[in-house]
Formats: sequence, C-alpha cells, structure tokens
Amino acid sequence: MRLIPGHLTSWKPWYYRALIPALQRLGPERSDSVLEALGRLVALSPRRARKITARLADAREGLEADWDLDTARNALAGNLARFSARDCLLSGLSDEAALSRFDVTGAEHLDAAIGRGKGLILLGAHFGGYLAAMHWLIRRRVPLRMMLQRPRHVSEELTRWFNRAGTPDDPDGEARHPQSAFFLRRSMPAGEGVLRVLRARSALLEGLAVLIHGDVAWDSRCARPGRLLGRPVRVESAWADLAVVTGSPVLPIFCEHRRGGRFGLTIDPPRFLAPGGQQDAVDRYLARLDAAIAAAPAEAISHLLWPTDRLDRVAPRPSWDRSQVPRIPNPEAATG
Repeated sequence: MRLIPGHLTSWKPWYYRALIPALQRLGPERSDSVLEALGRLVALSPRRARKITARLADAREGLEADWDLDTARNALAGNLARFSARDCLLSGLSDEAALSRFDVTGAEHLDAAIGRGKGLILLGAHFGGYLAAMHWLIRRRVPLRMMLQRPRHVSEELTRWFNRAGTPDDPDGEARHPQSAFFLRRSMPAGEGVLRVLRARSALLEGLAVLIHGDVAWDSRCARPGRLLGRPVRVESAWADLAVVTGSPVLPIFCEHRRGGRFGLTIDPPRFLAPGGQQDAVDRYLARLDAAIAAAPAEAISHLLWPTDRLDRVAPRPSWDRSQVPRIPNPEAATG
C-alpha cells in the first residue's frame, strides 16, 4: 500500500490541472514564454542534460546532420514544456481563435483531396505539435477518424471529439464509424488489429479521412522495415496497404511549435500508391521524417527522449490464425 497517493507524487496532475489552466489566463505570448523558461529549467538537471546531449549527438551522426550541438540542445530544452503541454493551451478558444494560431502550408492539398469525396489518408508522426495538428483538423471540421493509440492529457475539445465522433451525439451529424472503434492498443490480438484495418478501409471508401501515424514501432503483418535516425526500425504500415486497396491519396502532415504559442502546420502534396509500392512508400516517408528532424531537431522530442529502445521495442508477435482473419474484398466490387 502506498503511503502517498500516486496522483500527489506525479507531476502530471499538477501540470495539467493547475499550471496549464493558469497559463491560459496569461495569453499565448506570455504563456509560451513561461513554457520555454520552464523547459530550460528542467533541462538544467545534470542527468537530463547528459541524456539530451547524448541523444542529439547520436541522431546527428545517424542523420549525418551538421547541427551545432549547443544550439540544438538549447532549442530542444526550450521545447520540453511546450511539447508536454500538448494541445491544452488551445482549449476553450473559439474555432476562429484556435485556427488563427496556425500558420498553414498546403491546406489546398487537403481541401482538394476532401473535394474528391473518395477518402484520404493523413499520415502523421509524433513530431512537434502533432496533437495540435489533430486539434486543427477537428476545429476545421475535416470528416475524420484516427487509427492510433488514444492520447491522454489532451484538451477538452479533443477529449469530446474522441468520445463523440461517429456516435449519435456527434455535433457534425456523422453518426457512423464511431471513433472508439478505431483506437489501437499494443496488446490487441491479431484479429482485433485486422478489424481496425477493415473499419479504416470502410471509412475511406465512404469518403472520410483517416489519420494514421507512420512512425509507430510495431511488429505485425501490418508492419514493414525501414530506417529512421540512421537505425533499423519496423513500423506500422497499414496506411500503405489501405492506400493501395482503396486508391486513397496519402498526405503527410507535420506540425512545429513556434514562438508566441503559434504552430507551423505543413500538409504535403498527395501521393497515390501503386500496387507493390508499399515498401517504397514507407521508405520515402521515413526519409521525409528524417529530413524534418534534421531541419528541426528540437521538434523530435518523442524520437530523441522517449526510451532509447522505443523504435526497436515492439510487442511480441501474436500467433496468427488465418481462419479467424476476415478477407479484405476487392474494393471495386465493394463500391460497385
């Protein structure tokens, strides 16, 4: 039995329930300055400073980048608390006020893909303000489902969307494909993972967008090998198979933190995958992510500071009973 309850010893309740609400009252510029100062303060810990330096040095070597190590370390330290704030400082704002905090490049690619009415795949990563990017998508009313592990400690807006999207309580009237049926878990049996893929396929064929992260270490039939930060990885790649099966375009999406509580959101042009091109697509995406990290290492906190074996550590591969796996039908026959 614990003498002190865990919620009193963890930093997260104090951070998300006390500090973040207090910062919201300061406005975006002042709250961002506080977060930057807090991140630099946290990075003063000798143990943390050594870890940051070592990880940056390894990544610089793996990417063959020419960063100045001191500059990169200082920038990453300034982003530590910003990254931990997730999308919470956008909470409580009107749609107009929240969207005005984003400098967006490539929105026309998203609009054109939605305009086709045939579904699209948004390919994200745990890079920079990736949760703020989700916030932008739902505030912009993109018809969306997310096939990923449910993130915690997010804004009230994201929490409500996770709970209500696709249900009869969906404020956008999209009472189909409940979001709760798309969330992934590392402990899922193989059959459950296949059902998620089938649901994503159905959503795409009905014209919805599906957000999937392309940098998740995974060990399943929906994973492929690649290289990230100069290291071999095996990443979840169902997005590439879905793109081929449904004919949906793939749009990589990246979001960076900017000073003053702003975000820089980039949506890449769409890519259509030909059958047999899945591995090449995975390699190209990981190269694109490498380039983003090389250009802005301070945004790669998850890739650099999460456990060192995160990209190599995957759940044990479950037994594979093909008799229990539903067959994915021909998409042309399904749309008939």
